[in-house]
Amino acid sequence: MKKDIVMVVLAAGSGKRFWPFVTDKNLFPFLGKPMFDYAFPASLPPEIVRCVIVTNPENRTIFSGMTLPIPHTVVVQEKPTGMADAVVSARQEIQGKSILIVIADDISDPSLIGDMLRTVRPDITGVLTGWKPETYFPGGYIVFREDRPIGIREKPGEGKTPSDYVYFGGQYIDNADKLLAAIASVNSQSDDVYEQALTRLMSETRFTMVPYEQQFVSLKYPWHVLDVMTYLLGHHMKAGRGKNVEIRNNVSLEGAVYLGNNVRIFENTKIVGPVFIGDNTIIGNNNMIRDSYIGENCVTGFNTDITRSYVGNHCWFHSNYIGDSVLEGNVSMGSGSVLANLRLDEGNIYSSVAGGKHNTYRTKLGAMIARDVRIGVNASIMPGIKIGTNSCVGAGVVLDTDVPADSFCVGTRGYTITKNIKKISDDRATYKAKL
Repeated sequence: MKKDIVMVVLAAGSGKRFWPFVTDKNLFPFLGKPMFDYAFPASLPPEIVRCVIVTNPENRTIFSGMTLPIPHTVVVQEKPTGMADAVVSARQEIQGKSILIVIADDISDPSLIGDMLRTVRPDITGVLTGWKPETYFPGGYIVFREDRPIGIREKPGEGKTPSDYVYFGGQYIDNADKLLAAIASVNSQSDDVYEQALTRLMSETRFTMVPYEQQFVSLKYPWHVLDVMTYLLGHHMKAGRGKNVEIRNNVSLEGAVYLGNNVRIFENTKIVGPVFIGDNTIIGNNNMIRDSYIGENCVTGFNTDITRSYVGNHCWFHSNYIGDSVLEGNVSMGSGSVLANLRLDEGNIYSSVAGGKHNTYRTKLGAMIARDVRIGVNASIMPGIKIGTNSCVGAGVVLDTDVPADSFCVGTRGYTITKNIKKISDDRATYKAKL
């Protein structure tokens, strides 16, 4: 007979890698619900009898008030310093218990938890899940001895991975005391204390791995919002229309499109799904919207193109191009400003993280813009650029560096007036012949 299991949901991370966004990544909204709702399965195996959510002080009340399918307790990690400290924060709730640790900002198929628990045996201390990414993923790679997992190597670097599998989505441990003791035995100030502890435990006991071959999305870096958005649009969104939707003449809707209450779509606009448009949003004339999420109370003015982008609530546009970008909310763009998404050499786009350049492994990536940002007319934001909250980018600026929060960015514009020595021709026929 299998033991009762306590699920430990880690949702306390400080999200430093998630800058410039100010919304907690576990509460980042998608399709009208926070990220946490999609990461927490709607149904669970009967062995899981209770849940412990580890969060930060700011979100304690929010998580305490959530309705979950099993009883849950909220504990606070006072100073989020990584997974190891998060597990230790739940010590009083998990001592002597069999536990299943999951990460609140990971989304996988609901069947995964059941697949893990079916491998539990009396001679097994722990169960890992292993996912094989198509390209290098900046996570912890599983070390094997023959077919047995014996350790984790955190972020080894491209071309240096010990195997093809990244551990993710949770771990089963038959007795939390073993993991707590392993964490206590690690003397390190690095950010991989949990992985070191897990490696020590794996070297001393027996673990097994469950391969996971379905889609997996994780919300760690700001551009991952696009991955989560794409996944949820394809797997969780249903086409439909709310109340009082107004669609003008010559509007084309293709594929799965959801229109919230009071949405208005003006003439000559084309929307190609999957697309989600929130309540009270106005889509202007001559718009092109593709594979995107647009929140509530937005206005996409005349001649705006939004492609594969996340647009939060209360955003305003007019004659803009927004490609493969994330706008957290309350962002406005002046006429003619663009969010570029492609390098001239079509190579991978790099973005700064913690002072260094980070390969996003995306060939198309626009801007990542926090809440409460204003962008002036004819500004050009280069691929992979991040703009902090409460900042302004002036008219005509060509922005190729990140902008900190609370900044005003103004470009130097100058011009010289001289005499024109060439006659301005009205011969358009010759010009047309050259086209």
